[in-house]
Amino acid sequence: MSFVRTKTAESDSLVSCDGARTTRWHTPRSGNSVLEIQTYPDSSKITKAQREQLEMRAHSTSKVVVFLPIQLCKVMLIVPSLGHWYQEEHFTVTQGTFIFTLNGKEIKISATDPNPRVSITPGAPHTFVPDPAYKGPCVIEISAETSPLSSETTATDLGVSERFFRNLYSYLEDCSRQNVSPSPPQLLLFLDSAEVSLAWDVGPTWLMHYLSYGLGVVVGRWIGGGLLGYKGSYPEYYNPELNETKKGK
Repeated sequence: MSFVRTKTAESDSLVSCDGARTTRWHTPRSGNSVLEIQTYPDSSKITKAQREQLEMRAHSTSKVVVFLPIQLCKVMLIVPSLGHWYQEEHFTVTQGTFIFTLNGKEIKISATDPNPRVSITPGAPHTFVPDPAYKGPCVIEISAETSPLSSETTATDLGVSERFFRNLYSYLEDCSRQNVSPSPPQLLLFLDSAEVSLAWDVGPTWLMHYLSYGLGVVVGRWIGGGLLGYKGSYPEYYNPELNETKKGK
């Protein structure tokens, strides 16, 4: 059976992991490429398997999950450690508590903290999860500064953007529903097209940056995009005209 892409581009929001997370997008602020709001409505919405993975990830700062098997998946809740080539990314916890791993160090940020905001500089390995010990809704706002390679017409498409997140989340959800393991070349192509690389906290940092970038280019861009025919964006998942119109309403 061929892989079927669900037409999610028309949706105002994306619901992932059987309701464990809802994602919405708003018009980015001036100088930003994305404004994303992630809501984890209730801890009871997270299944036992997902909770175990969140707890494992929350207590592991040295391990990097590269490709999760589909049975763990809901990889959307357990983001592997990543690094952005050019953009500075900002996370603001507006409700609940999240656990961030930044440059191998773990920190908890709550909405009630004096400064509930975390800024990620380009190249810094980072990931985050909602705190599995927190009881109640967790909400986080994600924004990123516009890529220096973008122009006026591509400011909300290049780098970390609604385009990137919609394609990634929709693809992983389709894989889960169809019981298909995510394709490593496809995932790496999504990352490469968003100026993002996997990040490892082993070995010299400069060497890991080059190796991770090379992995995205060779496996994602050349093999995935060139030989296998994968794309960095699909019209079923993201329609720039449609999504821009919705955000303007």
